Amino acid sequence: MIKRNQVLIFTIVVLFFSSLIALAAKKAGNTNLSILLVFTPSLVALLMVLLVDGGKGAKALFVDQLIKPFGLGWFLTALLVFPLVGVAAVTLHSMFGGPSLGLRTTQLLPQLIVILVISLGEEFGWRGYLLPKLQEKYSALTASLILGAVWGFWHFPASLIGTGVPQEMPFFVFLVWVLLATLLMTWVYNNTGSVLLAILMHSMANATFNYLPLLPEFVGQLNTFFVFLAAVGLLTSVVIWRYGPRCLVRAPNRAVTITQTGFGA
Repeated sequence: MIKRNQVLIFTIVVLFFSSLIALAAKKAGNTNLSILLVFTPSLVALLMVLLVDGGKGAKALFVDQLIKPFGLGWFLTALLVFPLVGVAAVTLHSMFGGPSLGLRTTQLLPQLIVILVISLGEEFGWRGYLLPKLQEKYSALTASLILGAVWGFWHFPASLIGTGVPQEMPFFVFLVWVLLATLLMTWVYNNTGSVLLAILMHSMANATFNYLPLLPEFVGQLNTFFVFLAAVGLLTSVVIWRYGPRCLVRAPNRAVTITQTGFGA
């Protein structure tokens, strides 16, 4: 039963623990407890692969996908795509009265540690586990939209207690961002099979929001973020057009074989 319903079980469990931890943080009057949320996707993924495939599945998820080699171009894409789009969006909006381009803060610690912990806690679950499972049944585009919805609504309980998502931003706007980011991250993952690049890309997205004047809680308005969102949407549309919605790779026969990730289908 578990093997046949892995996607459903994973989704229900991870959303349940998201809600439970947010509720516990609210009851304790300490929203800092919500940091525990970030570990739930990867921990639930670990539990699932151990139940279905044992140690072999855990190695495939946490080792094989982490050390998989990738090209320099994809490394630079994961590293730079969100920061460059952020810089372009701020620069463009500054020409029409938006905030000037510059670093919002130069403080590195503890922000970078928190950013890395968040990505490590999530990405083995989202890209390492759930995305390949979804792509066994759906196209890359459809799988990404499903994953994006799960990933987005996984944040919702924390948003109710004022944490885990950008403040002063409607949740549906945040959800649109997550859906678009998921598509771009699927594109990188499907061309490399690397969870390490997913961790890097997720980290750079959060670093972009932390260091550039994009979020309404820092700049006092949503327009800059809307420019950023439009730019990400444009880039995503180009990627889908150029690489195709089925696999998001230029040559499907060269795509990562997502049904051979090492743990059970």
